[in-house]
Amino acid sequence: MDHLDLSSVNTEYVCITGNGCRFYEAFDQYLGECGKYDIAYFDHDEMDVNGNRSHPWLKPDFSYDTLRGFNYIGHCWAVKTALLKQFDGQAWNPYRWLLELSDQKINWGHVSKILYGDLEPVKSEYLTLKNYMMEHAVKASVEQMPDGISTKVNYELIDHPLVSIIIPTKDGKDVLDVCLRSIFEKSTYLNYEIVIADNGSTLPETKNYFTEIQKEHSNIHVFDCAGPFNFSLINNKAVFDHAKGEYVLLLNNDTSVITPDWLEKMVSYAQLDHVGSVGALMYYPDGSIQHAGVITGKGGGFAHRYYRKPADTKDYMYTLTVPNDVAGCTAACLMISKKKYTEVHGMNEELTVQFNDVDLEIKLLGKGYFNVFLPDVKLIHYESKSRGIDKEQSAVDRYVSEVDYAQSHYAKWIEHDPYYNDQFDKNYDYMLIVGNGSN
Repeated sequence: MDHLDLSSVNTEYVCITGNGCRFYEAFDQYLGECGKYDIAYFDHDEMDVNGNRSHPWLKPDFSYDTLRGFNYIGHCWAVKTALLKQFDGQAWNPYRWLLELSDQKINWGHVSKILYGDLEPVKSEYLTLKNYMMEHAVKASVEQMPDGISTKVNYELIDHPLVSIIIPTKDGKDVLDVCLRSIFEKSTYLNYEIVIADNGSTLPETKNYFTEIQKEHSNIHVFDCAGPFNFSLINNKAVFDHAKGEYVLLLNNDTSVITPDWLEKMVSYAQLDHVGSVGALMYYPDGSIQHAGVITGKGGGFAHRYYRKPADTKDYMYTLTVPNDVAGCTAACLMISKKKYTEVHGMNEELTVQFNDVDLEIKLLGKGYFNVFLPDVKLIHYESKSRGIDKEQSAVDRYVSEVDYAQSHYAKWIEHDPYYNDQFDKNYDYMLIVGNGSN
């Protein structure tokens, strides 16, 4: 079919299929679920001409930014005929139609079962995306990635707004100095301020250091935030009472910047109306991955994706290659507009140490925003180097309490992460649950 022709269609739904799609027996069984949605898509696997199956494509629920990275939805999806009629007579280009529909207020559904095999491999649709962005006057460039399939959207900065970098700290002068030096020496974005929340430093060398850096840098402000450590309260005070920026970047003191244009990249996504928060790829000093997005339900609570995997690990569905939507990211490096931070009332001060960042991001998801992970924004995270790991019984009790809080308040998110397929094991990233039969 060269063009879409709906002249003889009289059904409520139309199923768009590629030439290579081969339906499995269970397809009819689950097709009825499409009636709950305006558009629905299905998981699939690859098939060769002999019918051998391999490489299951277990997809996330609707992911706006991921769809611009590549056509993760695939070559088979069902849509209401009334919606599809807007493309009647157009040249056959299902990915283009998916992009158009993604910018419309419609109800997307994902039937998470492998219901068809596809003889047609995933291919580059770079030109379709590029033309779509140009025709809709989206101020962005589209970059073809070296894999020849995925694409990265680089949005232009609307302006250069002030960014408030929020850094909680307590003593650990040398750790903080590494962080600050990396910001000053590497950042190519210049319109930022650094707000340091001093959570009860006592060492004279630390006090002297605060005095010196504020003299050296007019864009550094240190304020006293003494009291028991409460990460949520500290950041809320910094954002609501001290930050002057239109955007805030929550940053741990035990981090070091790798990517020079990290702030430009993060602001370029944080400025978008549909984006809630923006996170970064973080490495341990040994080069292994510390954070690449958060999976809800991992470990019974919330935990990092690709944790401790090698830096060159093969990613699944380009999740370490192009910007993609996630349930959340660590607040060790997290950007959000101050307006949206205020809209969800900031961090939950009941959660003093654990899960306060995911709590923030779940609230953003609840408002209809997407949380985006940017794999090309990279930092080193020395993790807990300033405070160390607290092994006191009170800390253990607090951790158990906060896990209980998460499990009682966010049970549905722990059961189902919209951006991590339910057929994957929650403890072994992107590995099938043993014995799970999809069809």
